Amino acid sequence: MASKFGSQCIAVLRNLNLELKGCWSSLRRIGNLSNQIKVSISLSLIVLLITVSYLLSSHTGEKELEDILYCHAIETDQKLPDISDNAPLNVTKRNIFFLETSCNSHKEGKLTINARQACAVESAARLNPNMDVYLLFASPGIIKDEDSESDRILRVLKLYPNIKILHFNIKRFVQNSPVENLWTTGKIRVSLFPMAHTSDILRLLALWKYGGIYLDLDVIVTKNLEDLPDNFGGAESDVLVANGVIGFGKDGKGKEYINECINDISQNFDGQQWSFNGPQLLTRNIFSHCPQFDWYTIIRFGRCEEFKIFPPSAFYMLHYTQWRLFFDENLGNILVPLIEKQSYLTHVWNKLSFRQNISKTDTNVPYLKLATKYCPGVVRALDKYF
Repeated sequence: MASKFGSQCIAVLRNLNLELKGCWSSLRRIGNLSNQIKVSISLSLIVLLITVSYLLSSHTGEKELEDILYCHAIETDQKLPDISDNAPLNVTKRNIFFLETSCNSHKEGKLTINARQACAVESAARLNPNMDVYLLFASPGIIKDEDSESDRILRVLKLYPNIKILHFNIKRFVQNSPVENLWTTGKIRVSLFPMAHTSDILRLLALWKYGGIYLDLDVIVTKNLEDLPDNFGGAESDVLVANGVIGFGKDGKGKEYINECINDISQNFDGQQWSFNGPQLLTRNIFSHCPQFDWYTIIRFGRCEEFKIFPPSAFYMLHYTQWRLFFDENLGNILVPLIEKQSYLTHVWNKLSFRQNISKTDTNVPYLKLATKYCPGVVRALDKYF
């Protein structure tokens, strides 16, 4: 019965996705609406399309009923040193944070990471030798070198002196913070998107605690990030600032902005909407400081007070609907130079692209071409596929 219901839901969602795309095409032909109305309608359509795409890509039938965050509550000695025991971090350096919130390591019985995640970390460390790069695992697990692909990749990461691989016990991490209530009241557990919402919250909390830069694990860094301003994000569209690449200073305006975001998510968390606690939260809180302008105008201007908004080309060269272009071997000599010229890093939309394997011999595929140059140690450690 549940399976039949799930199939019906997916069919409805697919139809809705098609209808929304048709609606979007129609909207582009409307010329007599005010800019404010266009922005409001456009934002609503974007949010709906993102949510539908997420639901379609993440659907796993009855397995969705499982507690995918079960390992966060496990107390064991089989874990890495905890970041809560290593604070304060080196305040003379700007820090980069990557968060791995899945339970994959606990399921494998040892610390594990896939090649694309490790590529993000290695590329960040190689291009930013003066910055500490923190790879934080929520899952318990210790490093056991049994010469698997993951073991070899971890070996590569450990060669970099500026990569710090640590555990973060979520119960301790959120303790005495404004978002602790989301765990003590069980709101995270009953969320429709527990993994995504956990990640949305914890990336903000890491920057609230330490300041610095947060990066998603599905990026490849192609430039040094030291000249990025303290407070910044990247536009994903004409009306939305994404939260996959964000920075906040530890003090001053950065602390003010991140405090507002953290308090907003604490008081207004919505477990029914995928992006409400992520890109929408970041956008509405930052843009509240520039109420005289609509969101479209702020993004075109590229700044709101002391928060810099980079154009999509800086971090999101391809829109999520274009993710397949990263895997088109005919574009290797076109897309890669474009990214290297215009981008600090590129986001490859893992939620949609993770099933698309690349043979390590397909060296002109843009994603692998970038990886070979910017995370060479990881690529050398591959078995057959990236």
